[in-house]
Amino acid sequence: MKITPKGSGDAELTVQSEKKIGLSRQEKDPARKTSGESSTVQISPQARKLQQIAELARRGDELRAEKVKALKQQIDGGDYQVGSEDVAKSIVRSEVARVLEKKPAKS
Repeated sequence: MKITPKGSGDAELTVQSEKKIGLSRQEKDPARKTSGESSTVQISPQARKLQQIAELARRGDELRAEKVKALKQQIDGGDYQVGSEDVAKSIVRSEVARVLEKKPAKS
């Protein structure tokens, strides 16, 4: 089965069958009517957004893996340098988050 976009930014997809094995159901049953045209599927804007989000998440995972790989190479090569200011900021962020999580909510 092949799914191809129809138009630019359109929410319709054309679905076409690429395989024909033996006789199709329509050919076996003469009572069935065939139009010979491809079917269309409507995809809602919400589904389109979910597709875009899933694609961004997949790309994000790939980018993160590349970043981790580059950092590992720097560490292995002895080229990875961490500034004391960056370490201090990270410690402060962690502690602030920890303190805020323990704080009871006001009613």
